[in-house]
Amino acid sequence: MGTGKNNNLEFKCINNGCDEFLCLSIRDIEKDPTVTCRNCGKSYTFNEEFIVKMKKFEKLILAVREAEDILGDTNVAINIKNNEIKVPYRLLLTRLNTHITLNIGNKAISFRFRIEPLNEQKSL
Repeated sequence: MGTGKNNNLEFKCINNGCDEFLCLSIRDIEKDPTVTCRNCGKSYTFNEEFIVKMKKFEKLILAVREAEDILGDTNVAINIKNNEIKVPYRLLLTRLNTHITLNIGNKAISFRFRIEPLNEQKSL
């Protein structure tokens, strides 16, 4: 798989000492569920359950993006020692990376969704 614009999912190869990032798209692994590391040649084959989970997670991210216009009125509250700190949800989305970590073959692999951050120039 290449590193093109449509490749919105990436993870690090778990082959001993490789640590190469593999970039792919959910649509590509629906067509061909096997991805091969360009650096070491290790192959990863994703099952249908994994693909369904990734598609659901992608839909969740896209739904949040669609709600961008109402996020200015939404906060995430964090309680620390009886003090509540409210962080605008929109601000979180301009600063956070989106990851999902799954156990594959007795190893935890973090899959990162590469999406454009929300435009922080809009009203927060």
